[in-house]
Amino acid sequence: MIRIGLDGRILMHYEMRGFARYTVELFRAIREIAGGNVDLYSFSPGPIAAEFLAELEVKPVVFEARREILWEQVELPKHLRQTRIDVFHATANRGLPYRHACKCVVTCHDIIDRQPEYCGGDHWRSRWRKEYADFVSRHSADRYITVSDFSKRDICQFHGLSTDHVVVIYNAANRRFYEILPAEKIVRVRNKYHLPPRYFLFLGGFDKKKNVSALVEAFARLPNDSPPLVLAGEHKWDFAVLAERISALGLSQRVLCPGQIADEDLPAMYQGAVAFVHPSRYEGFGLQLVEAMASGLPVLASQTTSLPEVLDGSGLFFDPENPDSISRQMELISRDPVLRATMVEKSRRRASFFSWHKAAEQTLRVYLELLGRSDNILRNRNQVAAETVAAAISEQQR
Repeated sequence: MIRIGLDGRILMHYEMRGFARYTVELFRAIREIAGGNVDLYSFSPGPIAAEFLAELEVKPVVFEARREILWEQVELPKHLRQTRIDVFHATANRGLPYRHACKCVVTCHDIIDRQPEYCGGDHWRSRWRKEYADFVSRHSADRYITVSDFSKRDICQFHGLSTDHVVVIYNAANRRFYEILPAEKIVRVRNKYHLPPRYFLFLGGFDKKKNVSALVEAFARLPNDSPPLVLAGEHKWDFAVLAERISALGLSQRVLCPGQIADEDLPAMYQGAVAFVHPSRYEGFGLQLVEAMASGLPVLASQTTSLPEVLDGSGLFFDPENPDSISRQMELISRDPVLRATMVEKSRRRASFFSWHKAAEQTLRVYLELLGRSDNILRNRNQVAAETVAAAISEQQR
């Protein structure tokens, strides 16, 4: 038996994206492959959202403190000892206590918010909080986990860590993205968001690093008979400026902005598209690429940061700072059905490489190594392997 504690603060408000999605997918898979051999606890200053409690078999430990730093540095170590936690895992870049109450692991997804070009306008309090969190992690983390070789190089250089202190464990798409949906389901979701039969899809945020403005400029260069462009995501960050540019370019009828997409509608949203376009300047991993590939979509992406690593030759690349480069790939994939069919096959094959069961087993091995224990808590690995995404794809292909 291994007693695992997780930083439950990311799960206090229900939003199935980003750090919360990573946390839920990882620990659900850990539970599936280790079963009763793990005891999972969450630590937070307030209750975990009911939706997350339904997803995870977790025992909440809830306690308050007057300030976050007191909760993290005074109360948390005390409760970790009282609960006899073996390994505490902070899954959202930070959150470790300075005082060692057990073995500690932090998942540092990337260092994007430590780079001046993306966070130069931060308030001094925010900068201090990041520096403090980084200091604590360097002192307390028995191991860092990150999500790509690219992020590992960044993290080791930024934090001055040795390479053997950082372990790369890839993210994955949920199994439902690998299911081929019936046409009527795709049509129903398309009608719900008032989308056309064929469209290019971008899904994500509208902050500077996502570089959506370059995608809009690229789309403006395409012929009028090209599939429309769908920019899906919550209307915040730089969206207002982007909307003005779309209007100024006369693209309001051809660039559609349906807002945030319900989590249950995402597979159909992907499968209804011609191609997925990801012009990001910086990604530690890029989960949407794997979701798109699992959904059988050709992926067009920036030739920067982690994206070539994730795609591994299964996508078409462009220079994210050059709209002409982006538009050329968009036109190519929309005009060449043979190329598109080839890219669909490459996408599905590459997507089968990523699995939350694989990520869970690798994470458990990190825990066991830190505790100096064997791997006998991993039960029925052959049975688990049969449930992996690769098997699901093979079944579909048969």
